[in-house]
Amino acid sequence: MIIKTSSRSIRAAAVYFAFLPIFGAHAQAISRSPSRLTIQGPAEQSYQPVLRDALGRPCLDVEAAARAHVINPTLVDHVVSVKNSCPRSISVKVCYVNSDKCNAFDVASYKRVDTILGTMSGIKNFKYVLLQR
Repeated sequence: MIIKTSSRSIRAAAVYFAFLPIFGAHAQAISRSPSRLTIQGPAEQSYQPVLRDALGRPCLDVEAAARAHVINPTLVDHVVSVKNSCPRSISVKVCYVNSDKCNAFDVASYKRVDTILGTMSGIKNFKYVLLQR
């Protein structure tokens, strides 16, 4: 049995197989890289009333994560993201639990604000409290 192939298909196959080890190694490197984010739990209780929308849902959606730096992975940013789903601006103060280290800002209606609460070396877990006015 004779199979006819063109020189073009042979060159295409040669190029594909020449780059296969490069892409394969890259895919393995990506799968081995550690995650840069460590998702945190919910904010601690502040014992203040929670602002709510007309349907009784909380206006603010809060997420927090520890984000490692790319160049120096031992340095970790503590990032808190606050999303406002109400038609009014809300003043927010985010603090470390039992600390005076705080960030105060306004979240406009239907907007999101990300803030870096602090940067620490090697500390991937943190507790925070959210105060809203």
